[in-house]
Amino acid sequence: MIRAIWRLIVNSVFRRPQPEPIGGRKVDVISAGEPATAVSDAYSIRSSLQGALHDFVRRSGFENVHLEEMIRELVGMLASYREEDSPLYPEVFVFSSSNGLTALAPSSTQLTLGSAQLIADSANAVVKKCAPLAASGWAIFVVKEEKSIRFGVFRSIRHALALGAEESMLGLGAEEPVMLIRNRGHLTVELRNTVGDRFTATLTTTPATASALESHVDTFAIAATGAVSDCADFRAYLKRLLTDALQRCHGTLLGVVAANEHDNLDTTLQDAVRPIPRIRLAELQQSAVKTGTADALADLIAAENLLRGMVNSDGVVVFGNDGSIVAFHVFLKPNDAEATKLPDSGGGRRRTYELMRLRLGATFKAVFFRSQDGETRCERFIQ
Repeated sequence: MIRAIWRLIVNSVFRRPQPEPIGGRKVDVISAGEPATAVSDAYSIRSSLQGALHDFVRRSGFENVHLEEMIRELVGMLASYREEDSPLYPEVFVFSSSNGLTALAPSSTQLTLGSAQLIADSANAVVKKCAPLAASGWAIFVVKEEKSIRFGVFRSIRHALALGAEESMLGLGAEEPVMLIRNRGHLTVELRNTVGDRFTATLTTTPATASALESHVDTFAIAATGAVSDCADFRAYLKRLLTDALQRCHGTLLGVVAANEHDNLDTTLQDAVRPIPRIRLAELQQSAVKTGTADALADLIAAENLLRGMVNSDGVVVFGNDGSIVAFHVFLKPNDAEATKLPDSGGGRRRTYELMRLRLGATFKAVFFRSQDGETRCERFIQ
């Protein structure tokens, strides 16, 4: 649907004959929410976006037109939201009633920060006041209360081992509609409802596709947990951790290698920083689950913080397939034969990813690429 809408937009804006100047002057028209119409100098996607979202929002169980319009405004804002020139990636949960909010967040884990009229323009106040706080386990909530909204932040995930609000809301079904809205890349926003449906809004002229971040992280996590016994819980945890770290990084490269008890690395990975001992993330997570102690959870959170720092460093972060982190700040150099197979164009990170792909099977079990603007790629070696 988005692709069709953008085709209409591009055709109307760039191919439509321009009106003749009136009295020798060009007429400037700015859309203020009217039906999307191409004019000589301006175009708004506002109404086109509303039309694209309408079916998904109604299918999700939302019937109030003002709440639907607010969801549209939130999508537009989260596509590329910044405060003080720093990008922010808040998750916003929109509730059709307080019952859904109560089910996902008892009152002790929610902080009300304001209220506003139930109109589209109130979305600006919601994001402005809440976005700087919506990180590290906190998310924004917007709940409809008769003809107004109440908004604030709530604990969308209590701690690293807990089930998050995203997973919990699937149990509510269509009877208690909830909409999760979040950024998934440059000018790309994903919406998810309580019946598990997804909708991706790509606010560019590129063909619309579903966000690949989730599937690529899943592929990488499968490789990074290949040697972990009873890995289901750890794999789900690792996926949440990587998704959060990748969403907030400026671009990175990840790789998975076969772990060994002597911590030996392939000779091509020697230009690296290697923590000794390696960070045994799977063991830390399993210890926290088994013991349930504050110390075990604190050790796990400390390791998470190290991983986030590594992901934001230059070079490649290398995982073992036993759920450990074996190296970071890894720089790869192609040999003569590899150099002939690498593309001549593209940035350094993309060329390094192509080199990693050439070494799939020999050195890497999986390779992952994330660009600064949110593009992701991932491949896994399957024997």
